[in-house]
Amino acid sequence: MKILLSCLLFLPSLMHAADLQAIAKTPATVSVLNMQPVPLVISADKNGWARIPTVLSNNGATIFAPTASTNGAADIEVTADGYLLLACNWDYQGNQSGDWEKERWTESKFKSKGWDRLSKNELGGELVKNDNRAQTIFVKRVKKGEHLRLRCNKYDPPYPILLMSKP
Repeated sequence: MKILLSCLLFLPSLMHAADLQAIAKTPATVSVLNMQPVPLVISADKNGWARIPTVLSNNGATIFAPTASTNGAADIEVTADGYLLLACNWDYQGNQSGDWEKERWTESKFKSKGWDRLSKNELGGELVKNDNRAQTIFVKRVKKGEHLRLRCNKYDPPYPILLMSKP
């Protein structure tokens, strides 16, 4: 009985590990307004990344970085079916002025819209910006033609991430 219970407790993490492999092999193709894809690597740049989880670094992750003002939102157009990851942060970034909180997606809203949260254990660590803001990572299979306008905070947009399995 103990062995069966141990196997059942371990099974969800095995299933998600397999899912992460499928996610890496089937990335979506997206276009993001005022953001461009760049390799997700550790960088000393003030807008760069201090820590990157193993799953992201081992699968050639690409993250979309702002090239102009995003006003705190990621406007995403899906141009090919596949998996899309998002890095979100809800740390305090300013008061409510500008009514930005009306557009904000909470973790529960992401989940209600079919996004799955990936844990630090599943990812092999945390994604942390150089401003020391840890990110929450979500994943969803998206379809060509979808248009998403997502916001988590006042200034930082959600950062779309695509995994590209290394050959």
